[in-house]
Amino acid sequence: MKDKIKNILKNENFRCVLVLIVIALIMCAPMLKNNLDVYADDGIQHIARAYGTYEAIKEGVFLGNIIPNFSNNFGYSWNLFYGAFTTFSIILFKLISGSYIVAYKLFAFICMFLSGLFMYKLVSDISDNKNVGVLAGALYMMAPYHLTDLYVRNAIAEFASFMFIPLVFLGLYNIIRKEGKTWYLSIGAIGLIFTHNISTLYTAIFAIIYLLVNFKALKDKEVWKYILINALFIVTITACFTIPMLETRVIRNYRVYEPDAMVTEESLLKEQLPIRRIFVTANGDGGFVFELGPYMIIMLAFSIMTVRIMKPEFRKDYLFFLITGLLALLMATKLFPWKIMPKFLYIIQFPWRCMEYASFFLCVVAAINMGAVIKKYRFKDALIIITIATVYVMALHGFVKYQVDELTTIEDYNLGQVSGMNNECIAGMGKAEYLPSKAYENRFYIATREDRIYVTKGNAIISKEEKNGLNMTAKVETDEEETELELPYIYYPGYEIYADGIELRAFETENGFLGCNIPEKESLTLEVSYKGTDNMKTSMIISIIGFIMLVVYIWKMERER
Repeated sequence: MKDKIKNILKNENFRCVLVLIVIALIMCAPMLKNNLDVYADDGIQHIARAYGTYEAIKEGVFLGNIIPNFSNNFGYSWNLFYGAFTTFSIILFKLISGSYIVAYKLFAFICMFLSGLFMYKLVSDISDNKNVGVLAGALYMMAPYHLTDLYVRNAIAEFASFMFIPLVFLGLYNIIRKEGKTWYLSIGAIGLIFTHNISTLYTAIFAIIYLLVNFKALKDKEVWKYILINALFIVTITACFTIPMLETRVIRNYRVYEPDAMVTEESLLKEQLPIRRIFVTANGDGGFVFELGPYMIIMLAFSIMTVRIMKPEFRKDYLFFLITGLLALLMATKLFPWKIMPKFLYIIQFPWRCMEYASFFLCVVAAINMGAVIKKYRFKDALIIITIATVYVMALHGFVKYQVDELTTIEDYNLGQVSGMNNECIAGMGKAEYLPSKAYENRFYIATREDRIYVTKGNAIISKEEKNGLNMTAKVETDEEETELELPYIYYPGYEIYADGIELRAFETENGFLGCNIPEKESLTLEVSYKGTDNMKTSMIISIIGFIMLVVYIWKMERER
């Protein structure tokens, strides 16, 4: 038995993964406290979204696209605009644990560990040294901005994106080198698309730069074959999100798509960091920690030495990670010329978000530096450096946000209530950016409107109204040629309206609500329900087919290996 234990402990992968688990547990230790403020900043939005989506699914709402009781019971959608991976993950852990707060914490721990594990895999393959890989994985988990996302911003979607970025570059690396599992690219990209739109865009930009740096490899047809195969999987599997999102964008105007909705040039420039912020944490700035940490700066200082002594075949990839990491760092600061950048890049909203990429690229570089400059770099060397870094990061514990008392359950919150005030932040709805533009401009109308059918043109008598979530029936009597009704639902594509079994055309009213014209008839029964559009249903079938294709492809490739 002792011999078996010794053999297990001697196994490099086991030792490294065990270290990563321990570091993940240490980094997530504050979650053990019941009064950790997981609702702070973005936290309330993510947990409320999971709660609302689950309640919608229980009511039979297609994919939980619309949350019926948000927006004053007129319905509100997150999932048509924002990937739902974090939402459904929290729901899954809630079903296991019975609590949304516990589910949030469990999901965060899984994301923390997997981010380190995937970084470990990436750097182990690049450096051909598992001890270098474990250092990179640990550094990545304890990157100050990574922890800021978790404990200060509670930006669980951006936090989750940390675990997919290493997979994207591992897939690209394997494609360029013609070795290993090229389908990592699909897993990473699909995960990003379903998780965080901004991280998806910027990861794609850096990935394209990586391919351009390796332009000679692009002359090889086999490289293009694997790129196109992965592109096919990415496009098909994410169709259930991208097609409804594009359809929603084309059909009507929504606040989120307006030029000044998420960011302006003025607000973007205001969020650039002073250069000192990447070296020192400033007090009284919302608890945000952007610094690299002195241990990282010391390790990065060995980059010049590393470039000189490393093998030429590894130099190109190393320089890409080093230069791109420094570029991302620069992009976070006031030194970067954001004013002259293309406007589509402004989607990042806050330049300091580039610290996610600075953390990723520079953790790779720092770990490789240690493996290069320390003679006979061993597992114990990695442990010493990891220990030093852990002690430093634990000193940042004071930035973690706690409530005085134990947190209220999300079920007891008053969610999705629009007051009509300007620039209000609504629990469960954010800044209401996913409302139709007309509804957003008439938020006071939402706040004061009664939860019933309005006759907006002509004359009609409405009786026997019964509304149950996104299903509604009513008796309508009219003798007018043109009678227009405004139904008590915010307009999103996918509603079906029937009058005595005959389908009516749904449209958006001037207030951003669901409207219809009813035929001249003395009496009819009106039925309203949300079923999703044909494109939404078709896109779901495409995604299922794409997923099956990917599973078969992975099975086939692994069998051949």
